Amino acid sequence: MKKYSLTAVPVLLPFILLISGCSIPVLPELETAAVSQTGTTSLTCGGTVLTDGGAPVLARGVCWSTATGPSVDLPTKTNNGSGTGSFTSSVTGLAPNTTYYIRAYASNEAGTAYGNQITATTLPANASLTTSQASQITSFGAISGGNIADDGGSAVTLRGVCWSTATGPTADLPSRTQDGTGKGAFVSTLTGLSSRTTYYVRAYATNAAGTAYGQQIMVETPASVSLSATTLTVLAAESQNNDIVINSYGPWTAQVTGNTPWITLISITGEAGSSTFFFAMAENDTGADRTGIIRITCQDMSADITVNQLRAGGYMDDGDLF
Repeated sequence: MKKYSLTAVPVLLPFILLISGCSIPVLPELETAAVSQTGTTSLTCGGTVLTDGGAPVLARGVCWSTATGPSVDLPTKTNNGSGTGSFTSSVTGLAPNTTYYIRAYASNEAGTAYGNQITATTLPANASLTTSQASQITSFGAISGGNIADDGGSAVTLRGVCWSTATGPTADLPSRTQDGTGKGAFVSTLTGLSSRTTYYVRAYATNAAGTAYGQQIMVETPASVSLSATTLTVLAAESQNNDIVINSYGPWTAQVTGNTPWITLISITGEAGSSTFFFAMAENDTGADRTGIIRITCQDMSADITVNQLRAGGYMDDGDLF
């Protein structure tokens, strides 16, 4: 008769069955969507969560940076709900004309997974600038300029001021200056203006986004020439030292108009600034008052001096005796 020995064998089958019936969650699978809209400081993209990894996707969105490999540890990310499927992300607060690296992300209890990395470059923005107040205003010119505080992310290739007698002057007009490139302050010299005229002036800056303008200012040009007197009444006797003070913004010339041989000009021309104009008159022996006109011309403007010479002897119409 054979004898048999019994050995205790652990019962592992239920445990094995238990393990095989329970899966451990893994990271989700997802992909990053292409950028659909791009602006100067924003863009639109998103992603698709293909699988949840065996556990619910609790958060999803995109993250971005100017460096490669952006992650959810950055503040620059969106939160676009939960679950699988496609989602759209609005990315804002970007800098103009800047390249960003973007990845979609999805988080479950196993951690955070990322989609493929894409790049997108925002559009350049218009420059931001101000117009300088005018100074050294004359009848034919002025000094202005501007200050470009922000180039909009694209190099300023042209800057200056433009002006017109109508509001809203643009850089398309021939009446403009060209004062270099780049950001910062610049000075512009306006030339070819007309006296006693109101001009509207704006600084401009051109970059890849187009042409931007500073605020509009007004420049009012004064008369190019002014006289200390425009009417002079003298006695009938010959006189040699008659004078008028001329203030001008440029060289001036003088001439007697009409047939007035009894007026002789001692000063015919003068320079810009303040100067004294001299003229002489022959004795009035005609027995009647007479009048002559001396015309002072400076640039685009003329000013007349009316000279009244009284008759010799007798009474004036106002009763005064000479």
